Amino acid sequence: MKKYFLLAFGLITLCGTSLQAQDDSRPKGVRLGISEPELIDQFLFAVPGVGSNVRDLLEQKSLKPYLMPVRDVGAQGNELAYISASCLEYYTNLNSNYKDNLSPDYISLNLNASGKQDTPEEILQFLAQTGTVSAAIMPYGAKTITGAVFNTTKRKISNYLYLFREVTKDHQRTYETKKALMRGHPVLVMMQVDEGFRAQRNTKTWAPSGPVQRVFPFLVVGFDENQEAFEVLSCWGPNWGLGGYLWVKYADFGKFATNGFVMIP
Repeated sequence: MKKYFLLAFGLITLCGTSLQAQDDSRPKGVRLGISEPELIDQFLFAVPGVGSNVRDLLEQKSLKPYLMPVRDVGAQGNELAYISASCLEYYTNLNSNYKDNLSPDYISLNLNASGKQDTPEEILQFLAQTGTVSAAIMPYGAKTITGAVFNTTKRKISNYLYLFREVTKDHQRTYETKKALMRGHPVLVMMQVDEGFRAQRNTKTWAPSGPVQRVFPFLVVGFDENQEAFEVLSCWGPNWGLGGYLWVKYADFGKFATNGFVMIP
């Protein structure tokens, strides 16, 4: 355990110093995808200027002011790649005057070319090992990877945390997600929803109204104890929900959010 603690401490120090991981700076011996609860707590550092390590839960927390505008994946885009790119943009732009849009299509096209599935684990491993490029180099809706990407900066993560999974108890999913948000980290989740979920318009809070069978990725960006709800970001444009965001009650989140991940920049 001492060995793991030293490794975790080293990565926490690295992440707290720079939120823009451009090289594979992951300590040797630390695998990609950390799922042990004690290690998750050690690696889940407080993002400087945004997060806090206070033990008492805040009444509310929102990372929306630090996010780029809501994206619209369109008919051909990859939803998980769009949500993942939005999450990485948060860390990339946090301490920068210049705000960079990152390319989701670079992620999805590379995965398709290598025959890999677009699962959260595959995308997060790709972002740790390869990274993605600016959308100025590879714009939204790109159908092919051009030679321009090979000599440009790749935005990467150093690792990721497997915050919860299907076997995690409902209340624990809620608790771990709130803790990550308190420390300044958005949470990438896969959530089961009903058929009408994607068609939500001028709606502040989701109320399940049918069989919950479809699964979509979302980015959890805030919570409010008074509403007992999380605020989630989609990639379906600003006309979805309320400006591209929707609140999900803790009870529904604990029941239907199947997997949760946090990027370590």
